[in-house]
Amino acid sequence: MKKISFFLIIVFVFLTTFVKAQKIGLEIGSINPKQSGSSFSTNYFYGGRIGATVEFGLKKNFSLLSGVLYSVVYSSKTENYISTDSVMYSTYNHSLDIPLRLTYTYSITKDLKVFAFGGPNLNIGLAQPRTITAELSDVTISTIQGLGQTVPVTGTEDLYKNALINRINFQMGAGGGVQWKKYQLKAGYDFGINSINKVDSSKLLHQGGWYISLVYQF
Repeated sequence: MKKISFFLIIVFVFLTTFVKAQKIGLEIGSINPKQSGSSFSTNYFYGGRIGATVEFGLKKNFSLLSGVLYSVVYSSKTENYISTDSVMYSTYNHSLDIPLRLTYTYSITKDLKVFAFGGPNLNIGLAQPRTITAELSDVTISTIQGLGQTVPVTGTEDLYKNALINRINFQMGAGGGVQWKKYQLKAGYDFGINSINKVDSSKLLHQGGWYISLVYQF
């Protein structure tokens, strides 16, 4: 909570000290986050997001971009043990993003512009339900237990409610795009800063990924 409060204070200081102008934007696009770490197999998600952005003009072609974006993504991953044994994980993730991007815009013509941006992003997990379908023989179950690992069991769980992963994911990102009149096409990548693994702090698990969006400003 202290980290979140500090982040919000930074946003407030920027918005009250350097504001010159304001543009509201409606954003829609695709997002492809992934969860990865040295002790984990990478889990890729695919989905989309939608939301509103606000841009505050600074000086010398710089501006500050923030907003609130809602994302829903899906992942399906299968772990095979032997030819007849496997475990399938089907996961949805619902989350909010609150970016704070410093943006530089260069005008090519009156209507055509290019821009680049960078800065932090606060990703807040809302729900992450996961369905496990386990088809394991007694031999495989004994082998997993012998290794001191937890045996996957068929069922459904929420990774946030069960305290398996952290809802708060601090990120740093960068990207760029092109603007034609009031329309923007942009893309970027966010890197996860803190580990979202709540089970074992020694095994780091980070979440970040690519996104591409279409924005209409008015």
